[in-house]
Amino acid sequence: MATDEQLMADFIAGSESAFGELVSRYERELFIFLQRFVNNGAAAEDLFQEAFIQVYRNADKFDAQRRFRSWLFTIASNKARDYLRSSHRRSTQSLDASLDPDNKKAAFADMLEADGDSAQDLLIGGEDAEAVREMIAKLPDIYREVLLLSYFNHFSYKQTAEVLNVPVGTVKSRLHSALGQFGRLWKQRQAAQRL
Repeated sequence: MATDEQLMADFIAGSESAFGELVSRYERELFIFLQRFVNNGAAAEDLFQEAFIQVYRNADKFDAQRRFRSWLFTIASNKARDYLRSSHRRSTQSLDASLDPDNKKAAFADMLEADGDSAQDLLIGGEDAEAVREMIAKLPDIYREVLLLSYFNHFSYKQTAEVLNVPVGTVKSRLHSALGQFGRLWKQRQAAQRL
């Protein structure tokens, strides 16, 4: 099976079917990412199309030294940020919305990975999932975005940094801050429940 980068090279060389294969490969993953980012299915569909139109039009500018996936998600993230700015609203993610049309119970909060005893463990444990979703929705956009890329889309720190156009250290810092803020919110909630 050809790599994404090979498909891009084939497309640049004139193979329309190679472009179709790339769209097919990322149809589900990119749409779900965009839907979570802008919290609007119709807008996500438009942004998905806009991202691939830009890939189509700018294929000759693709740097073969980069991974296609990172380049695509950079384009899509920029489109989503532009959409959110133009709509004058704060982006939110509906974390309880189904990730998989065939499995209505699979939600983003259920997909986050745990790494030791931390706020992340609460996400996997399913303990009061609605409260978890509300707390994540309260996080600033930059923290939600890094969580979407790192946990939901399983981007490495380096790939996340490429998409966000920030240094790897910034990705780590934002992720650490996001988890720290979530942990504080969770502790406040538990303290309030004890009263």
